[in-house]
Amino acid sequence: MSAVERESGALEKARAAALAELRRAPVARPWTRRAAILGAAWGGLCALIALGALAAGSAAPTSLATLAALLALAAVASVAAVAPGTRWASVILVAAPVTMGLLALARGEGIPSSTPGWVCSVSHVGVGLLPLGWAIWALGDAAWRWPRALAAGLGAGTAGAFVGELACHQGARHVLIHHVGAWLFVAGACVAISRYRRPRSFAP
Repeated sequence: MSAVERESGALEKARAAALAELRRAPVARPWTRRAAILGAAWGGLCALIALGALAAGSAAPTSLATLAALLALAAVASVAAVAPGTRWASVILVAAPVTMGLLALARGEGIPSSTPGWVCSVSHVGVGLLPLGWAIWALGDAAWRWPRALAAGLGAGTAGAFVGELACHQGARHVLIHHVGAWLFVAGACVAISRYRRPRSFAP
């Protein structure tokens, strides 16, 4: 075999190896698709919660404005969790406290209950575990940024807040301590867990 033939064969092998490596490389998914999947998952869970409360006859009198605010916050948070940069996350970091305040103001004095307040806290955190998992999954496709992780956690916590609006009659103080407190716990857990989870990508 001549030197030219050997060189040509080596080039063909290198080309074949490069093509095989490209075929093995993961195909980049648009962030808008991930945001839509995450938002649909969070919104779908809230819809199931509402249907379950209505079917069980346990839905408390509540304001449609607060439910709409929670759904809107979850939708924007799904974008903030995966969009490049932290501009959308900054929106959530302002909108979330406003929404939390709205939930408390809408309750007023509420109706006293014999059920311990911690029951709401535990149930809200429990409901938030599944959307928390979805949030951490979504965050894995980009480099870790704390505003984005916090925004994702606040979005995940809306499911528990949704339960509180439908199933609890108690007043503003109870909401701030046990509902908002559980919501913030889920958000903090998202920041902590996602910080030490190896991302699938280091995209900005």
